[in-house]
Amino acid sequence: MSSKDHREPTLLKAPVTASLRLPGFGPGRKSFQIASALMMAGTMLAGCSSLPQNAPTSRNIVKASQSPANTLNYKIVELDAALASTPPQRNELGLVKMASFANIPAPNRSDMVLPGDILLVSVYEVGVSLFGGPAPTSAATPTAPGLPPSAAAHNIPVTVREDGNISLPYIGTLKANGFYPEELAEQIGTRLAPYSQSPQVQVAISQSVGNAAYVNGAVAKSGRYPLTSAHERLLDVIALAGGSAIDVNDAELHFTRRGESATLRLADLRAEDRANIQVLPGDRIEIRKQRKSITVFGATDRVSEIGFEAPNLSLAEALARSTGPADSRANARGVYLFRLERDSSGDVLQPVIYHIDMMNPQTYFLTQMFQMQDKDVILYSNSSSNLTQKFVGMLNMLFSPALGIRYATQ
Repeated sequence: MSSKDHREPTLLKAPVTASLRLPGFGPGRKSFQIASALMMAGTMLAGCSSLPQNAPTSRNIVKASQSPANTLNYKIVELDAALASTPPQRNELGLVKMASFANIPAPNRSDMVLPGDILLVSVYEVGVSLFGGPAPTSAATPTAPGLPPSAAAHNIPVTVREDGNISLPYIGTLKANGFYPEELAEQIGTRLAPYSQSPQVQVAISQSVGNAAYVNGAVAKSGRYPLTSAHERLLDVIALAGGSAIDVNDAELHFTRRGESATLRLADLRAEDRANIQVLPGDRIEIRKQRKSITVFGATDRVSEIGFEAPNLSLAEALARSTGPADSRANARGVYLFRLERDSSGDVLQPVIYHIDMMNPQTYFLTQMFQMQDKDVILYSNSSSNLTQKFVGMLNMLFSPALGIRYATQ
């Protein structure tokens, strides 16, 4: 502020003596003390930055953006119709990274035998049986399709060991890992042929440990979920787990496959997206709570953090929820939105400050169109006239309301 706006220069030029007179004050030591206090207050007002503020003025913000100290290279952009109508990047938090997992080839089938699986080996024999004596002669015992009624069935449960092998009577050790059930059945039948009359073998996976995905976190039912020939995708497996146990707008999906991971908001993932990838054995899915919110600072009645509470939040809704600029302190022409603009892969491109003039009627249409993004910051700038009001308030506290009024009106 310039010195011509205040009365301090007259006081500074006056002789500092015991007979110093001020308007409304008599001579004496008390008047000298008051004059000295006024000169100190004037010095404070001359350096307006010494007065307490809860936000910069519009002039401060513009000046800082043009300063060499702007190492982030942020820029101030006027909010217009073109910007307001541009939809935000939906892939900002990992959709592209998630979609990249689709490049990993998925098996054509989901019933490959893996270590830890529990198999049911059914052996059908005609005549003298290796596993149970003479075969029955009636059709009371169910047989496999295509086998004579006299074929006896013997069911042998077996677990695939960590080394990928299984052990069966008369056969010994046999590799099972990496084979499909019918391939393994053919091998077992070939190995049994020298010892049994026309052995026929069927293999079924009764419980799969390896061919499963794991879901935990904020879901209705955490656990291990076997994958089937339906080739379940991300949203399918989450649905099997009962869905998100929290508001989907606050849910974050963290996905891990073979040491690589990706994170995105669950509300951003749609069934038709390429990021809704097929789930493979060993994949891990975690649902975390990550509140989507904006923050409000500056000359407002309440500094706050505001949750979205819906998939989308417009700038108009955000301004209303924040109670708007404070009439006594804020500059309604100087409302600013701070944003880290990102590209489709989520990398920061440019820090941007959007300028909003709330005294322009057109702005209220634009704010309805402009969509907020997670972690946006709204700043209500201070009015420059607020500094003078603070100085008058300081005089009132130091001396009397009458002096403050006299200073403000002279």
